[in-house]
Amino acid sequence: MRMPLVHSWPITVKVPVAVASLMLLVGLVLSERVLSRLGNTQESHLIELSQSYLDGLSSAITPSILREDNWEIFDAITRMQTINKSLHPMATIVTNAEGAVIAASDPRQHPVGSIIKPARTDSETSASFSFSAGADSASAIRVLSYPGRVAGIIYATFDTRHLAAERRDVVIALALTNGVLTLSLAVAGWFLVAFMMRPVRILSEHLGVAQETLAVPIPEDVVSKTRGEFGRLFRGYNALVRSMREREDLGKRLAEEKRLGSLGRLASTVAHEINNPLGGMFNALATLRSHGHLDNIRDSSLGLLERGLVGIRDVVRTTLTIYRTDGVTRELAPTDIEDLGLLIAPEARRKGVQIKTENTLEEIVPLSSTPIRQAVLNLLLNAVAATPDGSQVNMSAVAGLHELEITVADRGPGLPDAAAEILTSRRAAPPPPDGGGLGLWTTSRLITDIGGRIEVGYPAHGGTAITLKIPIVRMELSNVA
Repeated sequence: MRMPLVHSWPITVKVPVAVASLMLLVGLVLSERVLSRLGNTQESHLIELSQSYLDGLSSAITPSILREDNWEIFDAITRMQTINKSLHPMATIVTNAEGAVIAASDPRQHPVGSIIKPARTDSETSASFSFSAGADSASAIRVLSYPGRVAGIIYATFDTRHLAAERRDVVIALALTNGVLTLSLAVAGWFLVAFMMRPVRILSEHLGVAQETLAVPIPEDVVSKTRGEFGRLFRGYNALVRSMREREDLGKRLAEEKRLGSLGRLASTVAHEINNPLGGMFNALATLRSHGHLDNIRDSSLGLLERGLVGIRDVVRTTLTIYRTDGVTRELAPTDIEDLGLLIAPEARRKGVQIKTENTLEEIVPLSSTPIRQAVLNLLLNAVAATPDGSQVNMSAVAGLHELEITVADRGPGLPDAAAEILTSRRAAPPPPDGGGLGLWTTSRLITDIGGRIEVGYPAHGGTAITLKIPIVRMELSNVA
Protein backbone atom coordinates (compact mmCIF):
# COMPACT_ATOMS: atom_id res chain seq x y z
CA MET A 1 0.00 0.00 0.00
CA ARG A 2 1.43 3.33 -1.05
CA MET A 3 1.60 5.85 1.76
CA PRO A 4 0.57 9.39 0.81
CA LEU A 5 2.99 12.24 1.35
CA VAL A 6 2.36 14.14 4.56
CA HIS A 7 3.62 17.41 3.18
CA SER A 8 3.87 18.47 -0.46
CA TRP A 9 6.21 21.18 -1.70
CA PRO A 10 4.49 24.30 -3.07
CA ILE A 11 4.72 24.93 -6.78
CA THR A 12 6.89 28.01 -6.13
CA VAL A 13 9.54 25.57 -4.87
CA LYS A 14 8.89 22.71 -7.30
CA VAL A 15 9.40 24.78 -10.47
CA PRO A 16 12.73 26.39 -9.43
CA VAL A 17 14.00 23.00 -8.24
CA ALA A 18 12.94 21.46 -11.56
CA VAL A 19 14.65 24.27 -13.51
CA ALA A 20 17.84 23.89 -11.45
CA SER A 21 17.80 20.12 -11.92
CA LEU A 22 17.36 20.44 -15.69
CA MET A 23 20.14 23.01 -15.85
CA LEU A 24 22.45 20.72 -13.88
CA LEU A 25 21.65 17.86 -16.21
CA VAL A 26 22.22 20.00 -19.32
CA GLY A 27 25.39 21.42 -17.78
CA LEU A 28 26.74 17.95 -17.04
CA VAL A 29 26.03 16.74 -20.57
CA LEU A 30 27.55 19.85 -22.18
CA SER A 31 30.56 19.74 -19.86
CA GLU A 32 31.16 16.08 -20.71
CA ARG A 33 31.03 16.84 -24.44
CA VAL A 34 33.32 19.87 -24.08
CA LEU A 35 35.87 17.93 -22.01
CA SER A 36 35.69 14.98 -24.39
CA ARG A 37 36.26 17.27 -27.35
CA LEU A 38 39.12 19.00 -25.53
CA GLY A 39 40.75 15.66 -24.70
CA ASN A 40 40.49 14.49 -28.33
CA THR A 41 41.96 17.77 -29.57
CA GLN A 42 44.83 17.62 -27.10
CA GLU A 43 45.54 14.01 -27.94
CA SER A 44 45.50 14.53 -31.73
CA HIS A 45 47.70 17.61 -31.44
CA LEU A 46 50.12 15.76 -29.15
CA ILE A 47 50.22 12.77 -31.51
CA GLU A 48 51.10 15.01 -34.46
CA LEU A 49 53.90 16.72 -32.56
CA SER A 50 55.24 13.48 -31.12
CA GLN A 51 55.26 11.80 -34.55
CA SER A 52 57.08 14.79 -35.99
CA TYR A 53 59.61 14.54 -33.15
CA LEU A 54 60.06 10.79 -33.68
CA ASP A 55 60.29 11.18 -37.45
CA GLY A 56 63.07 13.74 -37.16
CA LEU A 57 64.92 11.73 -34.53
CA SER A 58 64.57 8.49 -36.50
CA SER A 59 66.06 10.08 -39.62
CA ALA A 60 68.96 11.48 -37.62
CA ILE A 61 69.96 8.37 -35.64
CA THR A 62 69.20 5.40 -37.95
CA PRO A 63 72.77 5.19 -39.40
CA SER A 64 74.24 5.72 -35.92
CA ILE A 65 72.10 2.89 -34.50
CA LEU A 66 73.49 0.49 -37.04
CA ARG A 67 77.00 1.51 -35.92
CA GLU A 68 75.87 1.82 -32.27
CA ASP A 69 77.55 5.21 -32.09
CA ASN A 70 76.51 6.39 -28.65
CA TRP A 71 77.77 9.95 -28.91
CA GLU A 72 76.14 10.72 -32.24
CA ILE A 73 72.80 9.34 -30.99
CA PHE A 74 73.08 11.33 -27.72
CA ASP A 75 73.92 14.48 -29.70
CA ALA A 76 70.93 13.89 -31.99
CA ILE A 77 68.60 13.41 -28.99
CA THR A 78 69.88 16.64 -27.41
CA ARG A 79 69.41 18.61 -30.63
CA MET A 80 65.86 17.26 -31.19
CA GLN A 81 64.80 18.09 -27.61
CA THR A 82 66.12 21.65 -28.09
CA ILE A 83 64.30 22.05 -31.39
CA ASN A 84 60.98 20.63 -30.01
CA LYS A 85 60.76 22.56 -26.74
CA SER A 86 57.06 23.22 -27.39
CA LEU A 87 56.50 19.46 -27.12
CA HIS A 88 58.08 19.38 -23.63
CA PRO A 89 60.08 16.14 -24.08
CA MET A 90 61.01 14.68 -20.69
CA ALA A 91 63.05 11.61 -21.55
CA THR A 92 64.17 9.87 -24.72
CA ILE A 93 65.79 6.41 -24.78
CA VAL A 94 67.23 4.57 -27.79
CA THR A 95 67.84 0.81 -27.58
CA ASN A 96 68.93 -1.87 -29.99
CA ALA A 97 66.68 -4.72 -31.05
CA GLU A 98 67.53 -6.69 -27.90
CA GLY A 99 66.56 -3.80 -25.56
CA ALA A 100 70.05 -2.70 -24.58
CA VAL A 101 70.30 1.07 -24.13
CA ILE A 102 72.48 2.74 -26.75
CA ALA A 103 71.88 6.33 -25.64
CA ALA A 104 69.44 8.28 -23.44
CA SER A 105 68.69 11.91 -22.67
CA ASP A 106 69.51 11.15 -19.02
CA PRO A 107 72.48 8.71 -19.03
CA ARG A 108 72.56 8.56 -15.25
CA GLN A 109 69.04 7.20 -15.04
CA HIS A 110 69.40 4.95 -18.08
CA PRO A 111 73.10 4.13 -18.53
CA VAL A 112 74.43 2.64 -21.73
CA GLY A 113 74.02 -1.13 -21.83
CA SER A 114 71.11 -1.29 -19.37
CA ILE A 115 68.28 -3.47 -20.51
CA ILE A 116 64.77 -2.22 -21.26
CA LYS A 117 62.14 -4.78 -22.08
CA PRO A 118 61.39 -4.46 -25.80
CA ALA A 119 57.94 -3.06 -26.58
CA ARG A 120 55.42 -5.29 -28.34
CA THR A 121 54.17 -3.79 -31.59
CA ASP A 122 51.91 -5.10 -34.30
CA SER A 123 54.66 -4.81 -36.92
CA GLU A 124 58.24 -3.78 -37.10
CA THR A 125 57.37 -0.42 -38.64
CA SER A 126 54.51 0.49 -36.35
CA ALA A 127 54.56 3.03 -33.50
CA SER A 128 52.37 3.30 -30.37
CA PHE A 129 51.24 6.34 -28.40
CA SER A 130 49.80 6.44 -24.86
CA PHE A 131 48.03 9.49 -23.42
CA SER A 132 45.29 9.87 -20.80
CA ALA A 133 43.29 13.10 -20.53
CA GLY A 134 44.39 14.97 -17.43
CA ALA A 135 47.58 12.92 -16.98
CA ASP A 136 50.92 14.61 -16.32
CA SER A 137 52.81 12.71 -19.05
CA ALA A 138 52.43 10.89 -22.37
CA SER A 139 54.62 8.26 -23.95
CA ALA A 140 55.42 7.23 -27.53
CA ILE A 141 57.35 4.28 -28.99
CA ARG A 142 58.90 4.09 -32.45
CA VAL A 143 60.39 0.86 -33.82
CA LEU A 144 63.20 1.54 -36.31
CA SER A 145 63.35 -1.07 -39.05
CA TYR A 146 66.11 -1.91 -41.41
CA PRO A 147 65.42 -4.12 -44.43
CA GLY A 148 65.03 -7.57 -43.03
CA ARG A 149 65.39 -6.82 -39.31
CA VAL A 150 64.65 -4.42 -36.40
CA ALA A 151 67.44 -1.90 -36.03
CA GLY A 152 66.34 -0.30 -32.75
CA ILE A 153 63.57 1.20 -30.67
CA ILE A 154 62.95 4.78 -29.52
CA TYR A 155 61.12 5.42 -26.21
CA ALA A 156 60.01 9.01 -25.72
CA THR A 157 58.18 10.58 -22.78
CA PHE A 158 56.58 14.06 -22.94
CA ASP A 159 55.51 16.44 -20.17
CA THR A 160 51.72 17.09 -20.41
CA ARG A 161 51.20 18.95 -17.14
CA HIS A 162 50.40 22.14 -19.07
CA LEU A 163 47.61 20.22 -20.86
CA ALA A 164 46.30 18.88 -17.54
CA ALA A 165 46.31 22.44 -16.12
CA GLU A 166 44.45 23.65 -19.19
CA ARG A 167 41.88 20.88 -18.69
CA ARG A 168 41.46 21.81 -15.00
CA ASP A 169 40.94 25.46 -15.95
CA VAL A 170 38.25 24.44 -18.42
CA VAL A 171 36.57 22.25 -15.78
CA ILE A 172 36.57 25.11 -13.24
CA ALA A 173 35.24 27.55 -15.85
CA LEU A 174 32.45 25.14 -16.81
CA ALA A 175 31.53 24.48 -13.17
CA LEU A 176 31.41 28.19 -12.33
CA THR A 177 29.47 29.06 -15.47
CA ASN A 178 26.97 26.25 -15.01
CA GLY A 179 26.60 27.03 -11.30
CA VAL A 180 25.97 30.73 -11.89
CA LEU A 181 23.52 30.00 -14.73
CA THR A 182 21.71 27.34 -12.68
CA LEU A 183 21.40 29.56 -9.62
CA SER A 184 20.33 32.56 -11.71
CA LEU A 185 17.68 30.58 -13.58
CA ALA A 186 16.44 28.99 -10.33
CA VAL A 187 16.04 32.41 -8.69
CA ALA A 188 14.43 33.82 -11.83
CA GLY A 189 12.13 30.79 -11.97
CA TRP A 190 11.13 31.31 -8.34
CA PHE A 191 10.26 34.98 -8.89
CA LEU A 192 8.47 34.19 -12.15
CA VAL A 193 6.42 31.36 -10.67
CA ALA A 194 5.69 33.38 -7.52
CA PHE A 195 4.42 36.21 -9.72
CA MET A 196 2.37 33.83 -11.87
CA MET A 197 0.98 32.00 -8.81
CA ARG A 198 -0.06 35.17 -6.96
CA PRO A 199 -3.64 35.03 -8.35
CA VAL A 200 -3.86 31.34 -7.41
CA ARG A 201 -2.66 32.15 -3.89
CA ILE A 202 -5.27 34.92 -3.56
CA LEU A 203 -8.02 32.57 -4.71
CA SER A 204 -6.75 29.79 -2.42
CA GLU A 205 -6.78 32.12 0.60
CA HIS A 206 -10.36 33.20 -0.10
CA LEU A 207 -11.46 29.60 -0.58
CA GLY A 208 -9.85 28.72 2.75
CA VAL A 209 -11.76 31.51 4.45
CA ALA A 210 -14.96 30.31 2.77
CA GLN A 211 -14.34 26.82 4.16
CA GLU A 212 -14.04 28.10 7.73
CA THR A 213 -16.66 30.87 7.74
CA LEU A 214 -18.66 32.74 5.14
CA ALA A 215 -17.17 33.32 1.68
CA VAL A 216 -15.55 36.74 1.21
CA PRO A 217 -15.37 38.34 -2.26
CA ILE A 218 -12.03 39.33 -3.78
CA PRO A 219 -11.54 43.12 -3.62
CA GLU A 220 -12.51 44.89 -6.83
CA ASP A 221 -9.15 46.70 -7.11
CA VAL A 222 -7.40 43.31 -7.21
CA VAL A 223 -9.87 41.98 -9.79
CA SER A 224 -9.47 45.06 -11.98
CA LYS A 225 -5.66 44.66 -12.03
CA THR A 226 -5.83 40.99 -13.00
CA ARG A 227 -6.06 40.17 -16.70
CA GLY A 228 -6.64 37.04 -18.74
CA GLU A 229 -7.88 33.74 -17.35
CA PHE A 230 -7.31 34.70 -13.72
CA GLY A 231 -9.32 37.89 -14.13
CA ARG A 232 -12.25 35.88 -15.47
CA LEU A 233 -11.76 33.36 -12.66
CA PHE A 234 -11.84 36.13 -10.01
CA ARG A 235 -15.01 37.63 -11.48
CA GLY A 236 -16.63 34.21 -11.57
CA TYR A 237 -15.67 33.60 -7.94
CA ASN A 238 -17.13 36.95 -6.85
CA ALA A 239 -20.34 36.14 -8.73
CA LEU A 240 -20.48 32.82 -6.88
CA VAL A 241 -19.99 34.59 -3.52
CA ARG A 242 -22.79 37.03 -4.32
CA SER A 243 -25.14 34.20 -5.25
CA MET A 244 -24.21 32.36 -2.02
CA ARG A 245 -24.96 35.45 0.04
CA GLU A 246 -28.27 35.93 -1.73
CA ARG A 247 -29.07 32.30 -1.02
CA GLU A 248 -28.08 32.76 2.63
CA ASP A 249 -30.33 35.80 2.95
CA LEU A 250 -33.16 33.91 1.29
CA GLY A 251 -32.64 31.03 3.71
CA LYS A 252 -32.81 33.39 6.67
CA ARG A 253 -36.05 34.88 5.37
CA LEU A 254 -37.48 31.41 4.85
CA ALA A 255 -36.43 30.42 8.37
CA GLU A 256 -38.06 33.54 9.79
CA GLU A 257 -41.22 32.84 7.84
CA LYS A 258 -41.21 29.27 9.09
CA ARG A 259 -40.72 30.48 12.64
CA LEU A 260 -43.62 32.88 12.25
CA GLY A 261 -45.70 30.10 10.74
CA SER A 262 -44.89 27.87 13.70
CA LEU A 263 -45.76 30.75 16.00
CA GLY A 264 -49.10 31.12 14.22
CA ARG A 265 -49.91 27.46 14.65
CA LEU A 266 -48.93 27.63 18.30
CA ALA A 267 -50.99 30.79 18.76
CA SER A 268 -54.06 29.09 17.32
CA THR A 269 -53.46 26.12 19.60
CA VAL A 270 -52.99 28.40 22.59
CA ALA A 271 -56.15 30.29 21.71
CA HIS A 272 -57.99 27.01 21.54
CA GLU A 273 -56.47 26.02 24.88
CA ILE A 274 -57.62 29.32 26.43
CA ASN A 275 -61.05 29.10 24.87
CA ASN A 276 -61.77 25.73 26.50
CA PRO A 277 -61.59 26.91 30.16
CA LEU A 278 -63.41 30.13 29.28
CA GLY A 279 -66.65 28.21 28.71
CA GLY A 280 -66.39 26.54 32.09
CA MET A 281 -65.52 29.86 33.74
CA PHE A 282 -68.62 31.54 32.28
CA ASN A 283 -70.70 28.61 33.54
CA ALA A 284 -69.14 29.07 36.99
CA LEU A 285 -70.01 32.79 36.92
CA ALA A 286 -73.60 31.97 35.99
CA THR A 287 -73.78 29.48 38.81
CA LEU A 288 -72.44 32.05 41.27
CA ARG A 289 -75.06 34.54 40.22
CA SER A 290 -77.81 32.01 40.71
CA HIS A 291 -76.62 30.00 43.70
CA GLY A 292 -73.80 32.12 45.17
CA HIS A 293 -75.44 32.12 48.56
CA LEU A 294 -74.74 28.40 48.94
CA ASP A 295 -71.30 27.82 50.45
CA ASN A 296 -70.49 24.55 48.69
CA ILE A 297 -71.59 25.83 45.28
CA ARG A 298 -69.76 29.12 45.83
CA ASP A 299 -66.51 27.38 46.82
CA SER A 300 -66.74 24.94 43.94
CA SER A 301 -67.38 27.73 41.40
CA LEU A 302 -64.56 29.90 42.77
CA GLY A 303 -62.15 26.94 42.64
CA LEU A 304 -63.10 26.31 39.00
CA LEU A 305 -62.56 29.99 38.18
CA GLU A 306 -59.18 30.02 39.92
CA ARG A 307 -57.93 26.90 38.15
CA GLY A 308 -59.08 28.24 34.80
CA LEU A 309 -57.38 31.59 35.35
CA VAL A 310 -54.17 29.91 36.54
CA GLY A 311 -54.13 27.74 33.41
CA ILE A 312 -54.70 30.76 31.15
CA ARG A 313 -52.02 32.72 33.01
CA ASP A 314 -49.48 29.92 32.61
CA VAL A 315 -50.16 29.55 28.90
CA VAL A 316 -49.97 33.31 28.25
CA ARG A 317 -46.86 33.75 30.42
CA THR A 318 -45.06 30.89 28.71
CA THR A 319 -45.92 32.22 25.25
CA LEU A 320 -44.65 35.69 26.13
CA THR A 321 -41.47 34.27 27.62
CA ILE A 322 -40.70 32.07 24.61
CA TYR A 323 -41.26 34.74 21.97
CA ARG A 324 -40.05 37.79 23.81
CA THR A 325 -38.66 40.34 21.31
CA ASP A 326 -37.44 43.10 23.62
CA GLY A 327 -33.78 42.28 22.78
CA VAL A 328 -32.79 41.74 26.42
CA THR A 329 -30.52 38.73 26.89
CA ARG A 330 -31.70 36.60 29.80
CA GLU A 331 -29.91 33.61 31.27
CA LEU A 332 -31.48 30.17 31.20
CA ALA A 333 -33.57 29.36 34.27
CA PRO A 334 -35.12 26.04 35.37
CA THR A 335 -38.58 27.49 34.67
CA ASP A 336 -37.65 27.89 30.97
CA ILE A 337 -37.62 24.12 30.59
CA GLU A 338 -40.93 23.80 32.40
CA ASP A 339 -42.41 26.54 30.19
CA LEU A 340 -41.45 24.54 27.08
CA GLY A 341 -43.39 21.58 28.43
CA LEU A 342 -46.43 23.77 29.06
CA LEU A 343 -46.19 25.42 25.62
CA ILE A 344 -46.01 22.15 23.69
CA ALA A 345 -48.68 20.47 25.82
CA PRO A 346 -51.71 21.61 23.73
CA GLU A 347 -50.18 20.28 20.50
CA ALA A 348 -49.26 17.06 22.29
CA ARG A 349 -52.79 16.61 23.63
CA ARG A 350 -54.21 17.24 20.20
CA LYS A 351 -52.20 14.27 18.89
CA GLY A 352 -52.67 12.16 22.00
CA VAL A 353 -48.90 12.27 22.74
CA GLN A 354 -47.63 12.40 26.30
CA ILE A 355 -44.77 14.79 27.15
CA LYS A 356 -42.49 13.56 29.90
CA THR A 357 -40.05 16.17 31.24
CA GLU A 358 -37.03 15.43 33.44
CA ASN A 359 -35.68 18.80 34.50
CA THR A 360 -32.69 18.59 36.87
CA LEU A 361 -31.75 22.26 36.62
CA GLU A 362 -31.64 23.74 40.11
CA GLU A 363 -30.18 27.17 39.40
CA ILE A 364 -29.76 29.71 36.64
CA VAL A 365 -27.33 28.58 33.92
CA PRO A 366 -25.10 31.36 32.44
CA LEU A 367 -26.33 30.83 28.87
CA SER A 368 -28.57 32.91 26.64
CA SER A 369 -32.04 31.45 27.05
CA THR A 370 -33.65 32.68 23.80
CA PRO A 371 -31.74 30.55 21.22
CA ILE A 372 -31.87 27.50 23.50
CA ARG A 373 -35.65 27.79 24.01
CA GLN A 374 -36.25 28.29 20.28
CA ALA A 375 -34.03 25.35 19.35
CA VAL A 376 -35.61 22.99 21.90
CA LEU A 377 -39.12 24.11 20.90
CA ASN A 378 -38.35 23.26 17.26
CA LEU A 379 -37.14 19.83 18.32
CA LEU A 380 -40.25 19.26 20.44
CA LEU A 381 -42.55 20.25 17.58
CA ASN A 382 -40.75 17.85 15.23
CA ALA A 383 -40.78 15.09 17.87
CA VAL A 384 -44.52 15.44 18.49
CA ALA A 385 -45.15 15.43 14.74
CA ALA A 386 -43.03 12.27 14.25
CA THR A 387 -44.33 10.35 17.28
CA PRO A 388 -47.30 8.01 16.70
CA ASP A 389 -50.58 8.84 18.46
CA GLY A 390 -50.73 7.55 22.01
CA SER A 391 -46.94 7.35 22.32
CA GLN A 392 -44.53 9.47 24.38
CA VAL A 393 -41.88 12.20 23.89
CA ASN A 394 -39.18 12.53 26.54
CA MET A 395 -37.28 15.75 27.29
CA SER A 396 -34.44 15.95 29.81
CA ALA A 397 -32.15 18.80 30.87
CA VAL A 398 -28.92 18.28 32.81
CA ALA A 399 -26.43 21.04 33.67
CA GLY A 400 -22.93 19.89 34.51
CA LEU A 401 -20.00 21.99 35.60
CA HIS A 402 -18.84 22.75 32.06
CA GLU A 403 -21.70 21.69 29.78
CA LEU A 404 -25.50 21.81 29.45
CA GLU A 405 -27.18 18.77 27.90
CA ILE A 406 -30.78 18.84 26.69
CA THR A 407 -32.16 15.67 25.06
CA VAL A 408 -35.41 15.28 23.13
CA ALA A 409 -36.34 11.64 22.35
CA ASP A 410 -39.31 10.46 20.31
CA ARG A 411 -40.74 7.08 19.27
CA GLY A 412 -41.03 7.91 15.57
CA PRO A 413 -39.64 6.04 12.54
CA GLY A 414 -36.18 7.58 12.99
CA LEU A 415 -34.56 10.72 11.60
CA PRO A 416 -33.27 10.24 8.00
CA ASP A 417 -29.53 10.49 7.42
CA ALA A 418 -29.87 13.60 5.25
CA ALA A 419 -31.85 15.37 7.98
CA ALA A 420 -29.34 14.25 10.62
CA GLU A 421 -26.53 15.67 8.47
CA ILE A 422 -28.30 19.04 8.34
CA LEU A 423 -28.79 19.01 12.09
CA THR A 424 -25.26 17.99 13.10
CA SER A 425 -23.32 20.05 10.55
CA ARG A 426 -21.24 22.75 12.25
CA ARG A 427 -20.21 24.49 9.04
CA ALA A 428 -21.90 27.66 7.85
CA ALA A 429 -23.76 25.83 5.11
CA PRO A 430 -26.62 27.46 3.17
CA PRO A 431 -30.21 26.37 3.89
CA PRO A 432 -31.67 23.40 2.00
CA PRO A 433 -32.49 24.48 -1.57
CA ASP A 434 -35.91 22.85 -1.61
CA GLY A 435 -36.97 24.24 1.80
CA GLY A 436 -37.10 20.77 3.37
CA GLY A 437 -35.40 20.49 6.74
CA LEU A 438 -35.46 24.26 7.26
CA GLY A 439 -36.46 23.87 10.91
CA LEU A 440 -33.54 21.52 11.52
CA TRP A 441 -31.20 23.92 9.71
CA THR A 442 -32.46 26.78 11.89
CA THR A 443 -31.93 24.70 15.03
CA SER A 444 -28.41 23.83 13.92
CA ARG A 445 -27.57 27.47 13.29
CA LEU A 446 -28.99 28.58 16.66
CA ILE A 447 -26.88 26.05 18.59
CA THR A 448 -23.76 26.58 16.46
CA ASP A 449 -23.92 30.34 17.00
CA ILE A 450 -23.64 29.88 20.79
CA GLY A 451 -20.75 27.40 20.45
CA GLY A 452 -22.74 24.20 20.99
CA ARG A 453 -23.05 20.98 19.03
CA ILE A 454 -25.84 18.52 18.28
CA GLU A 455 -25.65 14.74 18.43
CA VAL A 456 -28.20 12.36 16.92
CA GLY A 457 -28.72 8.89 18.35
CA TYR A 458 -31.02 6.00 17.58
CA PRO A 459 -32.08 4.12 20.74
CA ALA A 460 -32.58 0.36 20.65
CA HIS A 461 -36.32 0.68 21.31
CA GLY A 462 -36.72 2.87 18.21
CA GLY A 463 -37.16 6.52 17.44
CA THR A 464 -34.57 9.27 17.59
CA ALA A 465 -32.74 10.94 20.47
CA ILE A 466 -31.36 14.41 19.71
CA THR A 467 -28.98 15.89 22.28
CA LEU A 468 -27.89 19.53 22.49
CA LYS A 469 -24.50 19.97 24.15
CA ILE A 470 -23.68 23.58 24.96
CA PRO A 471 -20.47 24.57 26.80
CA ILE A 472 -20.86 26.65 29.94
CA VAL A 473 -18.32 29.38 30.62
CA ARG A 474 -18.37 30.31 34.27
CA MET A 475 -16.68 33.46 35.52
CA GLU A 476 -14.70 32.71 38.68
CA LEU A 477 -12.95 35.07 41.03
CA SER A 478 -9.74 33.80 42.57
CA ASN A 479 -6.95 35.24 44.66
CA VAL A 480 -9.19 38.03 45.86
CA ALA A 481 -7.73 39.68 48.94
